[in-house]
Amino acid sequence: MHTRPFTRLITFLIVGFYLSSCHSEEKKQVSSDPATDEEIRYEAVKIAPSRPTRELNLPGELESYYETDMYPRVSSYVRNIHVDIGDKVNKGQLLAELEAPELTANLTEAYSKVKAAEAVFEASKATQQRVLRANRTAGAISPVDLDASRTKSISDSLAVVAAKAHYQSVQQLVSYLKITAPFTGVITDRRLSPGAFVGPGGQNGIPMLKIKQLDRLRLRVAVPEAYLGNIHKDSPVQFSVRSFPNQKFTGKISRISNTVRPETRSELIEIDIRNPSEKLKPGMYASAQLPVNSTEGSMYVPKTAIVSTMDRTFVIRVENGKAIWVTVQKGDESVGQTQIFGELKAGDTILKRASEEIADGVPIKVQLAAN
Repeated sequence: MHTRPFTRLITFLIVGFYLSSCHSEEKKQVSSDPATDEEIRYEAVKIAPSRPTRELNLPGELESYYETDMYPRVSSYVRNIHVDIGDKVNKGQLLAELEAPELTANLTEAYSKVKAAEAVFEASKATQQRVLRANRTAGAISPVDLDASRTKSISDSLAVVAAKAHYQSVQQLVSYLKITAPFTGVITDRRLSPGAFVGPGGQNGIPMLKIKQLDRLRLRVAVPEAYLGNIHKDSPVQFSVRSFPNQKFTGKISRISNTVRPETRSELIEIDIRNPSEKLKPGMYASAQLPVNSTEGSMYVPKTAIVSTMDRTFVIRVENGKAIWVTVQKGDESVGQTQIFGELKAGDTILKRASEEIADGVPIKVQLAAN
């Protein structure tokens, strides 16, 4: 009589144990899912305080003191090009010759009009002189004829002036058929060949030649606002280029823009460089060393913490669990660290590796990096 209840009890315990095991296994699988158990944490660092700066290293780019694209001024065809890429040319040297038959014809026509006007003027002038001699005899020439001869002579003389002016203008246009060097330099590009049509609408405005001055260069550098008190005209500046890493070059500050660019909080300066050996080339990147005093209020952060876009340069500060974009200006760079200026202070927490993908104001969790 007691066997059936006992069997039911055993069955109930087995079913309960099975259900409990399945529930435990399900909980174990859920807790082992890293997507739910672990949250994304970004590496962060504390901003290091500023340290005394004796020399400021700033990037810049070498440019020719003079450089220009050579365009024809009149519609014509290329007859000859006497230079090519790499050729050194002197000021006034003939670079290319163009041809425009209609201009040559216009010049001949203008010259003939000058000669015709001069002949008419000579005749009217001779007539006036005869009238003046005849006028010495009382009553020989009427006052009307005297005025008419004088007016005709003046009118013909003005016609000569107009004809010469027109001739000179056409002559100037014809002179444009010879392309000469505006300064001493080097041909750095050649786009067209003999037979090409050039001028307004020709070849979509492609320059015939490009010429750059090499014996004198200029280095353009953007100086952060915090260091502007150390920048003075005619101060010597040393710089180096990657092509000659073990050599220092010297120039002097020749021009200061005297305006701070709001997007970068920096002022542009230009350094004139004598380059008689033409060792330095336009387009080379240079690192300029500007002697400066210690600057307060600057901080050093890893280079990876700085994001530069078309609109701004910023770091991402972590404040109350949120990512805050803070606009900064870059300064000195050394051993993976970059000096920055902005609304930050030493001890602030920023992301070690910032990215535009981390939106401004989004919640974020971080962990301090080991270094």
